[in-house]
Amino acid sequence: MNTTDLHKFLTENHDVNNLRNSFIETLAHDLKTPIIAQIRILELLVNGHFGKLNKEQSDIINSTLDSCKYMYEMVSTLISTYRFENEDFKLKTSTFNILNLIEETVSSVDLFLKSSNIKVVIIPKIDNFYVIGDEIRLKKVFESLLFNSLNIAFKNSILKIFIKPRKNNICVVIENHGCYISPEKFESLFKMQLTKYYDKIGSGIGLYLAKKIIEKHDGKIIAFGDIQQKNYLAFEIPYINTSCLKKCI
Repeated sequence: MNTTDLHKFLTENHDVNNLRNSFIETLAHDLKTPIIAQIRILELLVNGHFGKLNKEQSDIINSTLDSCKYMYEMVSTLISTYRFENEDFKLKTSTFNILNLIEETVSSVDLFLKSSNIKVVIIPKIDNFYVIGDEIRLKKVFESLLFNSLNIAFKNSILKIFIKPRKNNICVVIENHGCYISPEKFESLFKMQLTKYYDKIGSGIGLYLAKKIIEKHDGKIIAFGDIQQKNYLAFEIPYINTSCLKKCI
């Protein structure tokens, strides 16, 4: 390849990258903005700002609201996954209390817990809950694992969250009681895939992105089940992730 051809190749490649980045930013704005508007309007309707709703109306609007929220999360995850795969992905690290993060996330799904009569018990087995990492992204990881655990858990069951040490790592384990899940299903759980809205196991690219975020923290993500109808979704990261911190400064 001569100099002229090389220059042409690099220029064309640069233009393609610019177009691709421009497309994803347009996608983010043009899809997320109207979905947010729909969610806000539906929330106003549900809360009775435009008049009292009967039960049938409330059920329909709540169902539509759930669908819009699901679509918003899917679009957000698609965009985040694209950026992770195609851009210089850097963590925004800080020191934070991982127990507080877990408690806040569990509180946010209180309505779901009540409707399914699932009790969540947090069992800390360590004294130091402070870690260095990207708090916002690690919260997304825990949310993804928690939602999937709740989706496959039996109603009227107890879901346990263990926080324990593992060598130099801190390990967060979610144990639920649900139908046995095969090793093959768990093996494909964290691969990039689009799943159907009502799939009980796996949120597709959400769990794929969760795995990538944990790996970026020099940690690992774990999923397995046993014949006692217990399933486990877990992740572990270093207590003080100095190597990761150096990469992100």
